[in-house]
Amino acid sequence: MVRAFLFLFLAHLALVIAAIADCLGGEQAPRKLTRGWWVPIILLVPVAGGILWFAVGRARPRPQTGPGRPGSSFGPRTPRGPIAPDDNPDFLRDIDRRLRDENKED
Repeated sequence: MVRAFLFLFLAHLALVIAAIADCLGGEQAPRKLTRGWWVPIILLVPVAGGILWFAVGRARPRPQTGPGRPGSSFGPRTPRGPIAPDDNPDFLRDIDRRLRDENKED
């Protein structure tokens, strides 16, 4: 019985910590109420406060539009990070040039 209560307490504590961290660490403003209202709700309403935060208060991510984004009509997506060597046209041209130079020497 003690183990069950300990588990429920730790689950509640994890929910409260996650909800507070998400509430205070978000970049976008919460829906419905301000952060100043959400923190006491999460802390003072035992389980429902955290559940309400995740269900009602948490800001939904805004859909990003632009080149290559869903809902965009600007054309193909351009990669932002490093390009794999077999997708990099400069790398492929360089390999082709090296192979031609090696074949000329033979």
